[in-house]
Amino acid sequence: MKTSVNRREWIDITCFLAVVTLMVGLSVVMREKEIIFPEVGAIAAGMFLTPNRPWMTNGRRMILCLILCAALGMVMVRFVSLPLVVQMILAYALAYLIQSLSATSFMPMISAMVLPVLLRSRSPWYLVSVAIFSLLIVFIRKILEKAGERQPEDFIPIDKNIPLSLALFRLVTVSVMITIAMKSGLTFLAAPPLLVAFTELSAYKNKAIRLHPVRIIILMTLSAAAGAYVRLAFTILPDSYMPLSLLVSSIIFLVAFYHIGPMVPPAGALMILAFLADTAALPTYPLQVLIGMSAYVTVTLLRNTFTKRQIGRAHV
Repeated sequence: MKTSVNRREWIDITCFLAVVTLMVGLSVVMREKEIIFPEVGAIAAGMFLTPNRPWMTNGRRMILCLILCAALGMVMVRFVSLPLVVQMILAYALAYLIQSLSATSFMPMISAMVLPVLLRSRSPWYLVSVAIFSLLIVFIRKILEKAGERQPEDFIPIDKNIPLSLALFRLVTVSVMITIAMKSGLTFLAAPPLLVAFTELSAYKNKAIRLHPVRIIILMTLSAAAGAYVRLAFTILPDSYMPLSLLVSSIIFLVAFYHIGPMVPPAGALMILAFLADTAALPTYPLQVLIGMSAYVTVTLLRNTFTKRQIGRAHV
């Protein structure tokens, strides 16, 4: 467990806080809520806070995939006349396909497509925000690399051929969870950052979920609680105080992110998503995240156990 913060970590924390606070601040100044793109919290956490970049990708592919997925999500809202459950499942499947074809492991693009479908986003400000803040994060990361504060990391395209069993497992699990979430009214069981976290953690080689499943659930739940309950506490103040409430939430998130265990970037998106949710949904938001993340972790561990046994039998 960390007991102190070194110079580079202070720089990383400052970059994270600057980006997320700027985004929420602009949404207040412009009076446009859809400027808030929660996945910025995850991407900034992965690019600034983790010791190494958690995704095999590069800046250009990150930006292009995020913009493409965000645009397709908005197109789906405007032109696809299907029930919300079906739209969300289609959005996940299409984003997952794009991620596979991109030869990257950059899963946050899934949230970029699913979020506008869930929130019925029609404002062009959403797409503008995705473009601007993805560019800003990549730009700051490049500056840190040139200043010697971060080491450049090569991009090596990954295999586009994902095992069919893994793809089906992810699609079926997400489809079931989206259906339960939409039919029960517990919308955040299928919160886009949870879908991203599940897709990342369900890779069979992912060690974090095998070694620290409970800590991952705690981190995700505390991050959601930091956003929800701090925002609730600030509801007595004008909206102009929202950047301050985000700053307080972010500090709580940072403590949890550095001290609880595995650094799971989607936790940052869960914290920011609370600032998009309806105020009435905030009291139960962390509980829904707890239930949802527990379900995703449980089915992933069960699948990993089954897969391990199958591999063992094949070698007998």
